[in-house]
Amino acid sequence: MFKKILPHIIASAVFIMMAVVYFMPHFEGKILPSSDTVQVTGMGHEAHEFYKETGEVTNWTNSMFGGMPTYQIFNPNKSNLLQYVGKVLGLGMEYPVGMFIIGMFSFYIMLLLLGVNSWLAIIGSIFFAFSTNNLILFEAGHSSKVQTLMVAPLIISGMLLVFRKKWLVGLTVFSIGMGLNLFYRHPQMTYYLGLVMLILVIIYGIDAIKNKTLPDYIKSGLVLLLGLVLSIGSTSSILWSTYEYGEDTMRGAPIIQTDNADPNSSSAVQGLAWNYAMQWSNGYRDLLSSYIPRAVGGGSGEKISKDSAFGKMVRSQKEVQAPLYWGALPFTSGPIYFGALVCFLFLFGAISFKSPIKWWLVVSIIFLLFLSLGKNLEFFNRLFFDYFPLFNKFRTPNSVLSIAAVLMPILGILGLQDMINSEDKSKYWRAALWSGGILGGIALVFGLFGGMFFDFVGSSDARYEQFVDVLREDRASLLRSSALRSIFYILVGMAAIWAYSKSKISTVVLAIILGVFGVFDLIQVDTRYVSHSDFVSSRVYKNNFEPRPVDKKILEDTELYFRVHDVTSDPYNSASASYFHKTVGGYHAAKLQRYQDIIDRHLSTNNMAVLNMLNTKYFIIPGAEEGSATYQLNPAALGNAWFVSNINIVENPNAEIDGLTNLDPAVTALVNKEFQGYVKSNTYEKNGQITLTSYAPNKLVFQSNTTSDQFAVFSDIWYGPNKGWVATIDGKSTDYIRANYILRAMNIPAGQHEIVFEFKPSAMATGSIIDLISSGLILLLLGYVIFKAIKDRQIEVDNEKA
Repeated sequence: MFKKILPHIIASAVFIMMAVVYFMPHFEGKILPSSDTVQVTGMGHEAHEFYKETGEVTNWTNSMFGGMPTYQIFNPNKSNLLQYVGKVLGLGMEYPVGMFIIGMFSFYIMLLLLGVNSWLAIIGSIFFAFSTNNLILFEAGHSSKVQTLMVAPLIISGMLLVFRKKWLVGLTVFSIGMGLNLFYRHPQMTYYLGLVMLILVIIYGIDAIKNKTLPDYIKSGLVLLLGLVLSIGSTSSILWSTYEYGEDTMRGAPIIQTDNADPNSSSAVQGLAWNYAMQWSNGYRDLLSSYIPRAVGGGSGEKISKDSAFGKMVRSQKEVQAPLYWGALPFTSGPIYFGALVCFLFLFGAISFKSPIKWWLVVSIIFLLFLSLGKNLEFFNRLFFDYFPLFNKFRTPNSVLSIAAVLMPILGILGLQDMINSEDKSKYWRAALWSGGILGGIALVFGLFGGMFFDFVGSSDARYEQFVDVLREDRASLLRSSALRSIFYILVGMAAIWAYSKSKISTVVLAIILGVFGVFDLIQVDTRYVSHSDFVSSRVYKNNFEPRPVDKKILEDTELYFRVHDVTSDPYNSASASYFHKTVGGYHAAKLQRYQDIIDRHLSTNNMAVLNMLNTKYFIIPGAEEGSATYQLNPAALGNAWFVSNINIVENPNAEIDGLTNLDPAVTALVNKEFQGYVKSNTYEKNGQITLTSYAPNKLVFQSNTTSDQFAVFSDIWYGPNKGWVATIDGKSTDYIRANYILRAMNIPAGQHEIVFEFKPSAMATGSIIDLISSGLILLLLGYVIFKAIKDRQIEVDNEKA
């Protein structure tokens, strides 16, 4: 028994050691700063603080874009029990250490279930987890993307087990993997993984037709469908609410209709506009970076020695960062590098391994490479963008290679296992020779003759006109050295397989050689982008959230709720001010469509009428000294709610938003004719007052006191109808409507009344119950599988004793 569990003990020790050593600064209380991490902290600060103070999860925040749901910002899901499986897999350690341990264990479990021996499974798991792309995503602050990718191997192994007719175990693993994948909330990565899993289904379908095993194939499909239903059920609250929200965002259908719609505007098309979605498209030369790490320079701010041509020119006395990237992307933190040895092993497996899995992996990698080219392979990507469901909801095509980083090590490890299992090892040496010859030849050609193929000029080089020549020199030098480096690792792989095929080394030695060199290859590149020196103390990191003097001054205002417009930076691509204030701007990839329309047509032109109706009490503007900021008080801000004298009924959304150009919102409200039946009168004699008396991000309480019926407009953002905001007057449910294109409005009866708006989305409430039931069923399924395995093992032991 000890001999059987020893490899797993070693695997656990290796995984823990790798994660702990690489992320040692985390245990010292240090943090890796990144712009996206800072932005996310600003985005979710109000919701996070509310949760800390009350223990209640708010599904709405007013800190950005006038107000928006928090479904993709801050939403701890307590009802999904699968999160505890993730904690067990991560050994209870916090992100990022625990998440990389989850990735290694997930990949290790997958390879074991596919019949790979423990030693190869260990190195394959490290190859996957420490793929350079995962570290660059971590450095960029894309934590949800990293988490989603780390459990992808469980989904893959579950599907493969089901198609191998191990239905119960496969169902369990698939349900857990897919449930965790959805729980970590990066739908784009889940979608791309779904595309390659669809390829697997098709390939197994072809194989079933060929081998006349359609009944088993259909049964497998039904088992996977059951697992999909359970996993979707375990995260139904988030999926349901996100789906509802998505319909109203810039990824949904356009609201404003024009005869000459701009196809480059996401506000004018269903889904995202092509040019916007395809901004981060790989060029053909970018693909070389997956194999030759610095083929196109590496990153846009690449660390470079003072002895380089660029370093000498700027006369730096230390290591500097240079704009060495010259690929097709606008900019990048670093390459999506799979590892030279991993690429060699992948091609080795593609040549030597015989299985439907091989064709799935080969076809999927080619497919993903094509998708990553985006607009640079338009005829191919247009087919998916225009006709494939949901494809046009996502942007940054090059990110699809994150899925390729999951698949690449699988075929290489399966090829090695196939070689170990085979009695005739000579054919594997031939496969290694072909693999090394192809990849080594490509690297040699580009390394020696790169200047014949490339000019080494980047798209942003105009900004560095005086440095272009030295940058080109450094880029050419990097291509040569990086290509020779890749050739070295290929030769190591070829030598190891040759020695094993000639029985000169054992399986363990083979695994150690490939593991040590393969890991060293990846870590050497990884540490260029994430090293111990990049972490900073928590004190230094918190400086990102230190209020400026202008913030402190505004925070002295004791009014319950007003908005601030910070124009010291791009107000619609920064959530820094949102950490302290309720802002007109913010940072989020999926703004409400109506608000984006307002930004495009009115806020971008500083329409003061619109800013006033959004209760913009303060403007933060650049100060007299460079880098400083001051504020201006806006006495015309209309407050949290106000009564109007006139109501103009307009025909359509176009008239609604166009009418804001010359509107006096203090006097007149614009109401779409769809709400005409709600409006009691087009004119009112204003009297009395309405004031906000209590504020929480998900609950606003107003008091009104009037001598006659009034029509009130609220400075809060319309989201609906029937998507969560419910209104009451004196505790009795009441209707409300939309006014001025983005605000809420309500008939207010005469007298003293309490008006309450509360955000209680039924999708979250009902979905949480479904979460609990579905995740509970998956855990029961897991418990039964473990119980059955122990029982079957006990029967085997009893039989052996007998």
